[in-house]
Amino acid sequence: MAERDIGDLEAIRQSLEAWLAAALPNADNLQLGELTFPKESGESSVTLFLDARLDDRPQRYVCRMKPLQNALFAEYDLLLQYQLMQLAGDNGVPVPGLVGYEPDTSLVGCDFYVMHFTEGLIPIDNPPYAFGSWVTELSEEQRSTMWRNGLEALAAIHNIDVSAHELATLPRSQPGESILQHELDKFDAMLDEQVAASIAPAVIEGLECVKANAPRSGPLRLCWGDSRVGNVIWRDLQPVAIIDWEMASLCNPLMDVSWWYWVDYVNSVGLGVERLSGLPDRDELYQQWQSLTGLPTDDSLYYDLFNVVRFAIILEKKFLEAGLADDMGGEKSFASAFVAPLLAQYRSTGAA
Repeated sequence: MAERDIGDLEAIRQSLEAWLAAALPNADNLQLGELTFPKESGESSVTLFLDARLDDRPQRYVCRMKPLQNALFAEYDLLLQYQLMQLAGDNGVPVPGLVGYEPDTSLVGCDFYVMHFTEGLIPIDNPPYAFGSWVTELSEEQRSTMWRNGLEALAAIHNIDVSAHELATLPRSQPGESILQHELDKFDAMLDEQVAASIAPAVIEGLECVKANAPRSGPLRLCWGDSRVGNVIWRDLQPVAIIDWEMASLCNPLMDVSWWYWVDYVNSVGLGVERLSGLPDRDELYQQWQSLTGLPTDDSLYYDLFNVVRFAIILEKKFLEAGLADDMGGEKSFASAFVAPLLAQYRSTGAA
């Protein structure tokens, strides 16, 4: 989706113009043009492109705002997202240039932050890039290079020493709980009566399995949360900005690596097209990541099952909100179809 109902756009434009003029150095004469929405924009945030002129020079910025209604996540911490990009950037992870965060909700109706616009390409979500995009036009070797570069950026996030930083609001499990109890609670809550009545029974069974067998321990690192190539701005096959941190938490980073693989796999194979050549298979991906971080991959199959279950729940929630569940939900959900085979594979290991 793109355009969002956020109120009086002209009033918001005037407020942002005044805010930018004060936030930027020597910008008293900044003029902000009409606000625009990106053609592709996710459901969990509001994105505005801000085209401005400063001393007759064009300038472009991006504003992120809290949605008036957020169907997917009960909590939405814009300040934390901003702080995480600051932290990541300070530790060598590519992020957008940050202008500032504004907590005063009276200016545009909610808190917000502004970034400098990052030039580059973003793999499309709708339809998924595997169906035809600039990614499919790359050579096999180029896709392999792109994927490896993205994995290196992901590993850089996982190599950050979070103990050296104050991140009190970063979601995490409580002492004595499973290392990902906070994530299990989030998606268990999302499986309300309406979703449970519509979704494939295998997903409910899979959720109960991951809840019952949640690992008690493991490496605890900063996890990006929505770790996928579509949340990266790319230039010359290199990540130049990691974006969309709303699902970040403190957890086992295998959660991120698994999500990186399965979002791509489900959005290609799950929709009836072959996975693009040049991309590593599951085992190779985990081996590459382990060589970059030195971290164990022992629980990778568990996190695969968890991630496909949560993907199925997220999709079902979206289908219901859009009124599409009758056509796409339940047994027809393209993520749900992968739960039963993964559940059988996980149980065959004797872990469940």
